[in-house]
Amino acid sequence: MEAEGGPLGPGERWAPVGAVSAAAEEEAEEEADEEEEAAGGSPQSVPRLRAERRRLHGALLALASHFAQVQFRLRQVARAGPGEQRRLLRDLEDFAFRGCPAPLGLGLGGAPGEREKQEQTEVQKEKQRELILQLKTQLDDLETFAYQEGSYDSLPQSVVMERQRMIINELIKKLDMDLSEDFAALSPEELRQRVDAAIAQIVNPARVKEQLVEQLKTQIRDLEMFINFIQVNPEDARKVRETGLHLMRRMLAVLQIFAVSQFGCATGEIPRTLWQKDQDNKDYSPLIKKLELSVERVRQLAVKYQQEDHVISSSDLQDIPLGGRDELTLAVRKELTIALRDLMAHGLYASSQGMSLVLAPIACLIPALTSSPQSMHPWELFVKYYNTKNGQAFVESPARKLSQSFALPVTGGMAVTPKQSLLTAIHTVLTEHDPFKRSADSELKALVCMALNEQRLVSWVNLICKSGALVQAHYQPWSYMANTGFESALNVLSRLSNLKFNLPVDLAVRQLKNIKDAF
Repeated sequence: MEAEGGPLGPGERWAPVGAVSAAAEEEAEEEADEEEEAAGGSPQSVPRLRAERRRLHGALLALASHFAQVQFRLRQVARAGPGEQRRLLRDLEDFAFRGCPAPLGLGLGGAPGEREKQEQTEVQKEKQRELILQLKTQLDDLETFAYQEGSYDSLPQSVVMERQRMIINELIKKLDMDLSEDFAALSPEELRQRVDAAIAQIVNPARVKEQLVEQLKTQIRDLEMFINFIQVNPEDARKVRETGLHLMRRMLAVLQIFAVSQFGCATGEIPRTLWQKDQDNKDYSPLIKKLELSVERVRQLAVKYQQEDHVISSSDLQDIPLGGRDELTLAVRKELTIALRDLMAHGLYASSQGMSLVLAPIACLIPALTSSPQSMHPWELFVKYYNTKNGQAFVESPARKLSQSFALPVTGGMAVTPKQSLLTAIHTVLTEHDPFKRSADSELKALVCMALNEQRLVSWVNLICKSGALVQAHYQPWSYMANTGFESALNVLSRLSNLKFNLPVDLAVRQLKNIKDAF
């Protein structure tokens, strides 16, 4: 640097602000001392000279700081890229024309009044605020420059505060805090309490959910342990069941020997006196004749319709009132089904399985203990067959459900057996008629119509006749079913096997279904 007041070289820069200020202060003090000596040390001139010295010192400090800022910004412009230089040059132009901040201190006048003192105080405070703002701006620029040069490890304070402000704003949004009040009016403890309350609103429900999940997990583990405890190996269960059945057979054999020796009757032998009330109903020849007539009438009507190339279907009965007006449908439902029902009901009664199993060895005592057995509808016999063969589990198996959903063959290409078709038909009738509380006659009529449509009436009735457990448990010894095995009736029904039918199945529930769909 050249002598004081000389121009700067190309590689030189202004002296630091502190150095300039110190030199200026020393110079100002020397000038003030010289002036005091020149004034002769007058007491009135000393305050004035000191105020003048402070004013000059403030002006010099502001000028030195302003030039240091200009030098710093020029250095930034020199090192910046072409695009950044334009922005920095505009900032430098604005800063240069802004001027130096006015020096702080009192004027050169005499002692001011109270009002002037207040005005000077306000002016001084405003100038202090402006100076503080300028100093903050200069400090921020200096930290940014030092960070870019690599001589300052930490981020500039302005960048740190901006990021902290962003984090705080996000936390305020997430915590849903009410910060409409001024932060300065709240103590640190009050701020801490508000933050804790906001966090608790989020954390507490999560903790409750975690506790609930843990409780559910504990209950599930306990349930699994209980299931494992009570679960029995299938092989062990089979052995236990076989052992129990063996012991029961031995016990029943002993009871049978005792009954034969003491009462003179064998197991399952029902005394004749029990059925004395039904002696008049043993003749079933009128029922056979009635069935033959109904079958012949249905056969003639079916042949008539087929010759006319007209097969009655459910779509043809949309406008027919409940009960129907079609002659073939009426013949099937009112004549054929009723005749078949009466013949199957010959000697049919409802028995108690528990009574037959426990008291069978002493059946001779039954007349003294019970009254005449209750009658049973043939449709109930089909339902019992459905239950004994686990019809619901068969029809609602996952494989059948998936096959029906995707319109695939249920049996995998194999022919459907009569047993499978009968279980499916009974399930369909129960599903459509039970919700509407239809009678057993209505359900049996629907089953007969389905059997004729599928040409399986003989095979389905034959399955019931060949079910020995049902026949033995529900038919009297003198019944048509027990005596003949229903053979002649099956021969009569076979006359309809070669005819094609398309009869309505839901006549009894169609109107109710339409009402339900309407609402």
